[in-house]
Amino acid sequence: MSLRYAIATDRGRERENNEDAALGVPELGLFVIADGMGGHIGGEVASQVAIDSLLAFVKGHGPARDLKDGARLLSEAVLEANSAVLHEAELRELAGMGTTLTALQIAEHTATICHVGDTRAGLLQDGELSVLTRDHNIASLMVDQGIIPAAQAPLHPERHMLTQAVGTSESIDPDIVQVEIPRGARILLSTDGLHDVVPADVIAELAHQKELEDAARALIDQANERGGPDNVTVILIEP
Repeated sequence: MSLRYAIATDRGRERENNEDAALGVPELGLFVIADGMGGHIGGEVASQVAIDSLLAFVKGHGPARDLKDGARLLSEAVLEANSAVLHEAELRELAGMGTTLTALQIAEHTATICHVGDTRAGLLQDGELSVLTRDHNIASLMVDQGIIPAAQAPLHPERHMLTQAVGTSESIDPDIVQVEIPRGARILLSTDGLHDVVPADVIAELAHQKELEDAARALIDQANERGGPDNVTVILIEP
């Protein structure tokens, strides 16, 4: 299965450094995005350690036997990343650092997604963006509990308060999603520096530009034109 992809990242207009990290390994069908937290050094360390650990785990365990095995292995890789970030925080005395993590692996025209935090995976098809992941934050939890309607979540003051992240607890519960990728569709991974700032319809329009690199850069530019309040990173994948 041939894969085309593009990665773009920017620190934004208000942040001094970029705590996001991203990875694309098309020969493994593996794509990962992370948004670190924990201060000037801690966030950068957490996101990169998580991605490095996940990649090492995937490489070390070889190809999955089937889709069910692939979901199990990707979940284990995220749990291993959690342990790695906790260990690194202790070694460097960087208490409180952590990261979101959204990992996607494509096999047999099916995307397996393992996800912690509020980075997102979405499916771009027929000019529309469908979000495939669930944000692990207080606002989404309030929606699940019927406290607020879903329409209020994107603007809720507690939308940035995560309910779980990699490296912040010894016990995490990643979400696993498997979805078939329709012919002609694209996959978008993004940090909240994009989807908190740019409306979904605008993301969908820009992400469908013919050249993936142009589309990825246009998404970054759009986030910055709307104030660029956060680091912003995108991965666009076209099977």
